[in-house]
Amino acid sequence: MVMMKAKNLLQGALMGGCLAGWASFVEACMVFGNFPYQTDSTLWASLLPSYLGLGAVLGALCALVLPWLSSKKAREANYNLHLGILILAGALAVVYVIEARFAWMSPSTRTTSPTALMIFSAVLVGCLALYAALYFLARTRLGWMMSCACSGLVAVVGLASLAVLAIGALLRPISPAKLAVEQQMNTPAEAPNVLFIVLDTLRADHLGAYGYHRATSPNLDAIAAEGILFEKAFSAAPWTLPSHASMFTGLHATTHGTGWEHPRLSDGRATIGDKIAYDFHTLSEELSERGYQTVGVSEKSWLTYDVGLTQGFENYFDYSIPRLVDNMFVSRLKRFGRRGPKGDPTYPNDTDKGGARVVDTALHWLEDGRMRDEDRPFFMFMNLNEAHHPYLPPADYWERFMPEGIALEDTLPPTLPAHPLDEHNIILGTLELTSEREAMYKSLYDAEILYQDVLLGRLFDGIREMELMEDTLIVVVADHGEEFAEIGTRVGHQLALTDTLIHVPLIMRYPQALPAGQRIQAMASTVDLFPTILSVIESQDPDSIPRASAKLLSLEGVSLFGVMQDQQNAPRDMVLAHYANPVSYLTGWPEWKDYLADPFDFPLAKYIRTIDVLRTADEKFFTYGDGSKAFLRLSEDPTEQSSEFTPIPEADLGRARSFELRLQQQLGSYRTLHEMLVGHMVLTRNLKSANRTHDTVQDMESLGYVGESSGDGTEAESALVLPPFMRLK
Repeated sequence: MVMMKAKNLLQGALMGGCLAGWASFVEACMVFGNFPYQTDSTLWASLLPSYLGLGAVLGALCALVLPWLSSKKAREANYNLHLGILILAGALAVVYVIEARFAWMSPSTRTTSPTALMIFSAVLVGCLALYAALYFLARTRLGWMMSCACSGLVAVVGLASLAVLAIGALLRPISPAKLAVEQQMNTPAEAPNVLFIVLDTLRADHLGAYGYHRATSPNLDAIAAEGILFEKAFSAAPWTLPSHASMFTGLHATTHGTGWEHPRLSDGRATIGDKIAYDFHTLSEELSERGYQTVGVSEKSWLTYDVGLTQGFENYFDYSIPRLVDNMFVSRLKRFGRRGPKGDPTYPNDTDKGGARVVDTALHWLEDGRMRDEDRPFFMFMNLNEAHHPYLPPADYWERFMPEGIALEDTLPPTLPAHPLDEHNIILGTLELTSEREAMYKSLYDAEILYQDVLLGRLFDGIREMELMEDTLIVVVADHGEEFAEIGTRVGHQLALTDTLIHVPLIMRYPQALPAGQRIQAMASTVDLFPTILSVIESQDPDSIPRASAKLLSLEGVSLFGVMQDQQNAPRDMVLAHYANPVSYLTGWPEWKDYLADPFDFPLAKYIRTIDVLRTADEKFFTYGDGSKAFLRLSEDPTEQSSEFTPIPEADLGRARSFELRLQQQLGSYRTLHEMLVGHMVLTRNLKSANRTHDTVQDMESLGYVGESSGDGTEAESALVLPPFMRLK
């Protein structure tokens, strides 16, 4: 009798484990298929033991319960069949109870609440009814059709097959991501790795290296001392999506068109014969073609597959969406029973906004031989979002920069609002931003920057320990800055193009090609990063420079490599920035619904316009979509109070007109160059005739649309000049 019970338990465990294992395989195929990024099947293999264990436990429990639910005669006639249908019904009950908890209930619902218990009871009754139906079917002549799937031999063979699949996945020599992009050219032997770090919402004037009075950035300051710092670097846009699109494409927002009016970087493609043309060519795509292994890590919703910014990355870790593993059943099972989040979290706490996970992922990828191919240089993009509002640094940093006389409880919600919508209330004027409250916000913002700097220190230390530091070009930049009511009640990083939003830090380090300890006074734009990175790479092996291509000649950025060697070689005397019409942003405000009858009564209706800026070393010209214009000298108006809704003084009208003319000519030249080199019609013709691209490029040079080039389309002996383009005296 004891032997029989042990045999039954083993039989149940085998059948339950087999069912759970194959269910996990099917689930993995479905989850991987719906995941927008490259996946690694080792994840499923590593989770398989958990599934097998859970299935075995369920099967053994079903073997114990079966005598209570079936007749002795039925069990003696076909024990395996009746045990199998009970395991199936039990497995479905477990799955749907978990699914009900996470898909059918509010996250704040208690697992033991009457509502939850009622739903769970309904699921169990449904599964019991299913078992009864299958039990009845098993006792008919049709029962033999199901019995073949419920034998011990089938379970053993199934488990063995799963083991072979799992071992094969775990022993794969390389990840599929390493084979995902076809290399179009060999990587130079001396090519550096590239680590491209974007620090979200970081004002240049809040870093120690840029003269800030607080010690917010010791690790970043040390990197700047070992490399090159640009004192006058400017973003091409004031918020995340268009700014990153400009950095990735080397184009201004007026060309790539990404912003509030079109919140996606187009990545459509056209197939002409056996050739493929894409809308925009990104830095990651270019480096992939040059043999680089490309990887991105971020936790921001504006940097995802859905907005078109992941094209060209072989691996992309996007923590703005649930992780791949979080979509698997065993992960949901671990969270079962936990209470939902409270309505108002208590601050400060010990967690961050995801920066630690981004850094940990980057370091793990770099040191994991299964993911990183050490025979290829890598291009790694990282975005750290710690400085973004709401300003909620970890507990250890909360009071680091708080002014004297301010108690901790005065800095906690709701006394100091920390919800994103509170920013709206400040802008609207319904929440007063007192000087004391402003000081507290800035202190918390600085604390976020310091914490982020600690994460960067951990990243740089890890790279040094892996002996990669000296072989890696490090580029650190911000996508935009932040306003703290320098003009009116405006806070955050929308609705304007003041220097508080577009003046960003830019630091580069690569001892093999860039001199250490240099502070560059020349102007720089974030659209220059694409060609500059290529120039640094090509400087290590000039013989490897590829032939000029239309997609590189169409870049609107210029290489900063020359000015980093000699500050007299300034490649530009101005920068441009663009802000798209924010009406789609403003209509998302809860207050907007109160003005649907007459939207132009909305208090911020004056901001419903595009903005274009041309900035030189000391002068700045604004042109707005509503027809207004502004001109100022930063030496006379450093906080840019006259940048909006202020008539241009009579004495400056002539100067302002020259800036306006140059702005329009420059934007027109960019659009013309782009259409003539890589516009859809030109690409169609070029793809039909392989020699057409070279002829087109030569035609552009003869017409004067491309400046003197060294041959790679990114580095020029003289400044890249597009007509008409006269230097302002």
